[in-house]
Order: sequence, then C-alpha cells, then structure tokens
Amino acid sequence: MDLKSTTSADIYRFSFDPDSDHAGAQILRLIGKSKDVLEIGAGPGSIARPLVELGGCRVTALEIDPRSVSILKKFCEHVVQADLNDPSWAKGLPRAKFDAVVIADVLEHLYDPWSTLRQARDLVNDEGCVIISIPHASHAGIIACLLAEDFRYDDCGLLDKTHIRFFSMKNVQDLFEGAGLKIVDARFVIKHPAETELADVWRALSDDQRSLLEAQPHSNVYQIVAKTVPAERQPDLGSRLLSEFVVPRPSDVTYVAFYLPQFHPVPENDEWWGKGFTEWTNVTKARPLFEGHYQPHLPADFGFYDLRLREVQREQIACAKKYGVDVFCFHYYWFAGRRILERPVEDFLADQEARIKFCLCWANENWTRKWDASEHEVLIAQNYSPRNDIAFIEGLLPYFRDDRYLRIDGAPVLVVYRPQQLPDAKATAARWRRVCREAGVGEIHLVAALTHGNWEFESLGFDAGVEFPPHNVRVRDRKDDLELYEPIGGWVERYGEVAERYLAHDYRRRLIYRGVYPSWDNTARVNGGGLITLDSTPENYERWLNRATHRTLLERQPSQRLLFINAWNEWAEGCHLEPDRRYGSAFLEATLRVKERRSTLHATFPEPVATTEPRPPNGMRVRRPLVHRIARLLRANPKLYHAAQIAWRELLALWARARFTSAPRLP
Repeated sequence: MDLKSTTSADIYRFSFDPDSDHAGAQILRLIGKSKDVLEIGAGPGSIARPLVELGGCRVTALEIDPRSVSILKKFCEHVVQADLNDPSWAKGLPRAKFDAVVIADVLEHLYDPWSTLRQARDLVNDEGCVIISIPHASHAGIIACLLAEDFRYDDCGLLDKTHIRFFSMKNVQDLFEGAGLKIVDARFVIKHPAETELADVWRALSDDQRSLLEAQPHSNVYQIVAKTVPAERQPDLGSRLLSEFVVPRPSDVTYVAFYLPQFHPVPENDEWWGKGFTEWTNVTKARPLFEGHYQPHLPADFGFYDLRLREVQREQIACAKKYGVDVFCFHYYWFAGRRILERPVEDFLADQEARIKFCLCWANENWTRKWDASEHEVLIAQNYSPRNDIAFIEGLLPYFRDDRYLRIDGAPVLVVYRPQQLPDAKATAARWRRVCREAGVGEIHLVAALTHGNWEFESLGFDAGVEFPPHNVRVRDRKDDLELYEPIGGWVERYGEVAERYLAHDYRRRLIYRGVYPSWDNTARVNGGGLITLDSTPENYERWLNRATHRTLLERQPSQRLLFINAWNEWAEGCHLEPDRRYGSAFLEATLRVKERRSTLHATFPEPVATTEPRPPNGMRVRRPLVHRIARLLRANPKLYHAAQIAWRELLALWARARFTSAPRLP
C-alpha cells in the first residue's frame, strides 16, 4: 500500500470476529440489537457495518473523510460529513437523540476531546448511553518505547501519527467525569506487547526490564472500552472506577509437567527387578559421589506414596494447581497392545473429581535393564506395524474425548517420545489422523519430543516439536572440577550452561514448545554412569523458567503457548517439582512466582560458588583420599571442621606457590 495516497478509508478499515475480545466486538455487545446508533468518526464503517448487518441497528454515521463517507452511504441510514474539531459538528444530524452514541478510537485525534464528549452526552435519549473506546497510553509497549528512547509514530496503532492526545487509566476516568458521564460498564482489550506493532522494541528490552513492566496491573491493557451514561440521569448512582473492573490476563503460558506413573508395584517389575520394586527402590539406594553432591533425593510432603491410592493423586493435583502447574502429561506405556503402569492413568480417567488438564506422552522405546533406551538386555520391545498403529490410536480415543484433555485449537495433544523410531512416521501419523477423524474426534495435534539427537518433526508428519531437557544439549563436562569420592563414568554439567544453550534457540519460525527442568541427576538409576547437573537450585530453575516463559510469549500465538516441565515426579532422575527434604516446596514456589509474573531474580545465571578447594596451577592435582576421610570425621564438629578447612586451604596455597616459584622459567 502506498501510504502517501491513502486516506482514513484505507488506514482504518478492519474486520473482526464478533465473538472475540476485539474492541469492535465489545462495542457490539454493549450496544445490543435493533438500536438507533450514532457513530462519531465512523471511518469506512468497520464498526458501523456489523452494527447494521449483525445487530440490525439503524446507524447514523458522522465522518470527515470524503472517501469514507461514500462507503458509509452504502449501508448507513444517514451519513453526515463534518469536522469534529469544528464546535458546530452536531448541527447537521437528522435527529436530536439516539439510543447509543459510539466514539471508537476517535477522541485521541481531537484538539478538544472534552468538549466533543460533552456534546455526545447531550445526544443520548433517556435510556441511552455513550460508548467509547480509547487507546491506553500506559501499555507496556509504549513504556518500552520510552525506555528505548524511540517514541516513534506509525500509521496506526497505539502510536498512530495522528494521535495528539494520550490517556492513561486515571486520565480516562477524569475525561468521562469531566464530561458529566458515569461509567456503568467497562471492558479491556488485552494485548501482550509481543503481539503488538511495538513487538520489536519490546523484544529489545532485557528480561529484567520486561519483567518489571509486566508486573504493573494494567501493562497489557491495549484499549479501554467503556459504557457511560449522563451523570444527572441517576444522581444517586456513583460512577464506577475503571480500576474496579477486573483486567483479564493475556493468554498466559500453560505449564505442562511430565508425570511418571511408576510409583506402584506391577507384575512386570516384580519379575524383572524383584518383588515389590517401584521407582522408590532406585531413589533410596542413591548415594553422593563427590563433595556437595545432593543424593539421595527423598520426598517430603507426599512421602513414599503408592499411586494405587486415589487420595495421593488428588493431593498431587491440588498441589499442582495451587502452584501454577496447569497440565499433567502422563507417560503412556504401550507395547503392541500390552500396557504397563496403566493403573494411575486409568484411575485418573475414571475419576471425574480429579480436575486438572492432562495429555499423554507415548514412551515408545524398548524397556531394558539399563534404563537408558539401550537395545541391550531388552525386557519388552516395541513392535511397529500398520495394524499396531491403528490399535494404538484407537486405545487413546476415550482419553481424547475426555473434557479435561489438553487441546490446541480444539485438537487433542499427543506427544511421542521417540518418533524417529517409527519405521514410517508420516504414514503412522496419517493413519492416526484418519482414525481420529472417522471416530468423530477430529484433528489431533502431534508433538515430537526432541530426544536422542532428533530435531525433526515436520519431516515426520508431526505438527510440532517439544524440547525435552536434558536431551540434545551437551555442554562442558565438569568432572575434573570435582573432588570425586570414586571414579565416575558419566557426565557432569552446570545448570546455567545447559539452560543458556536451550534459551539460545529461536523458535519463531518453527512450532517447537520450550522445555525446562528443575534439576537433573539420574545416578540413582545408573549409579556412576549417569548425567548430573550442578547448581540445580530453585533460584536457577526460576531464572530458566522465567526466561523460557518470556520467549514463549514472544514466539507463540496465544493458543499455542505451552511450556513443558520435566518433570513433576521423576525422582530417580533427580528431576521433580514435588517437595523434597532439602528444598521443601521451593521449586513449586518458584513456578508460581513466574506464573504470576512476580519473579524479581536477575536473569543471568550466577557464577557457581566453588565447593572444593582451589586447584594448584599448571593443571596439577593433589590426590588426597586420606584428607577426604579425615574431613568426614571432622564434620561432626562444625567449628573444628571449619578451622581445619581454613588450615588446609592455607597449606594448599603455600604448596602451590612453592611449586610455581621452583618451576623452570621460559627465557
């Protein structure tokens, strides 16, 4: 469009869904049906036309732009061409009173909006009202422009170049009251800054700046829509304050926590691992492998629960909802028609009092004795075939039909843990979709977990991908930074380094849902061969979750704002939101702070505090198993232990200086 040759007929032409929260839709609902309406500053009829065609209203339109006037004449009962900056603008109106006077995003363009509003008040009949929509000048996007020193004007939007008046919440209140109008109803159009024309300025702010702005109660109010009546009509009726009306939150990020149903005995585990085996068996046998290593992870509030008891899951649901977790994603174990660990999921489906959204993640990997998807020592294998594809998806139909099931744009969400192992993933996805359509479920939303080196979902015929930390990210191994109690063969990472690697991805052009974990340490399952994440504190988790939430708001449209947390209760992987004996409910409290946008932590992950003594220069290492044994004995007396620690560090420093000064120097 050549803006030099355009008029308001071009710039202010728009359409909207009458059932949406668009300002135009709000105005239609506030007016009602079959009314005599005057629209002041009607433009090309973007609101007037649906008032006529959908509401059956008789509309008189007042507009200055000649091209808009010619458009309005096609559907309006009367059209008056007039300049609102001329105090005599109302003289050409065909009638003196109306059921409703609409002034939609006009007052901010006028030299004297106060006088215009007073004249509008006098044009309503005894039962009439004045309905106004007006941009909100304290929207976080505008404040972002001020912070960026870039208060730029545009052809439309909050900073329309023809705006000459700006109103914040209090100013709007004063505007109405100064015109002798009382507010009887108000609605707010909510737009997160990332969804507006100012998104690029918003994205340029730091995470801390965005968090501070979003903490303000009206930061996402894009427009104010108010229904007012003349104050003298009901002198005993007080004008309602705009601040009294609840401001709806923008479409927030939905937190989905993966849920492990292995906390109850099953015949298969009895056979493979011994009578009475559950996940707690692995959890309790864990032990620390180095100084400061947090193992074992032991439960606090819920204890060593048994998921065969319904009250356990109900308590989990109440806890999850209390702390901002919206959805449980149950791991679903299906092997060519054979299900394992199905009872907690089946009991949930049957229990309509268990009110939380849920979805399923098919854990489609072989079960082995190594707990790491190894194909060696297979206990039960996956067997893929077209017939099994159909049997699998048919078994999910009762879940998909449940009103609690998580949906994206009406489509049930199904996560597949290892879609890359499907022999022909596209064909499988097509079969699943066909079965669901024929069964009346409709479309389904297939999500590929990005695990075991897979970064694909489009080529597999899936709709989206989901990060699955710690998969597909490997940072520097920190084993050599630790004083190990014994050699270990696994990998040791820093939490902040892992989080930064995930956060560096840009998913604006690919539908990939972000994932985070509170902590990770699966040595309870694989002893010294596991993956350990250092610095897995509630504070660092809060930083990662907060930044991932912000990025989700930037990248995803409202209906697709899912963020996956791994996990609710992976206790043997040191990966759980559920309260434990070290941190209590701190991870859950961090989740709620981020959910409610109350997090005030600095976005940067802090440098880790050394938990071991300084290392000698030149990469030299002191072997001191005897020192470790002495240290363990001294811990019973904290004061003595602290004194010995200081003495030892001094001794190390002296030793290091001696070695350094005696070393031959280069010429």
